[in-house]
Amino acid sequence: MTRGPVEHLFTLHRSPIALAPVIHQFFASSQPRERDFLLSYLVLPMVLYPAMQEYLLTVRKTSNLRTLCKEQSRLVGLTRNAQQFKPLTHAAMLVLKAEGKIEITDGLTVKTAGDVTTDNANPNQLEAARRLSIIFAEVDIVSIYRTLGFKSL
Repeated sequence: MTRGPVEHLFTLHRSPIALAPVIHQFFASSQPRERDFLLSYLVLPMVLYPAMQEYLLTVRKTSNLRTLCKEQSRLVGLTRNAQQFKPLTHAAMLVLKAEGKIEITDGLTVKTAGDVTTDNANPNQLEAARRLSIIFAEVDIVSIYRTLGFKSL
């Protein structure tokens, strides 16, 4: 069975090379902390989901995880999407690591080591990732996962 143009466009838009700058933007905007690698699994499902992206683009410094979860329609399918995006997240992190743009410590802390090319990245996705880091800044990682409805990490 041959693939049609829609499948090819989907593959191009969901490529690890195209989405790696989004994950890099998240980590570049946040303070490194132990086990923050686990947050990478939430970046793509949250930034790429239209309802969540719309909210993230309106986030201010006073916004927090509680205000994000206030409207349940933003969280619909998040746990399922996180599982579906897991291989894509792994591939994007490998791209960033291979290019030397991030460092991952033994404590699973992600540190940015350089800038990535964002010419082909979607500016709304980059901004949503930056603002997601604002929401996650003051909350520990386990609490983030529990508040978002995950049973396990």
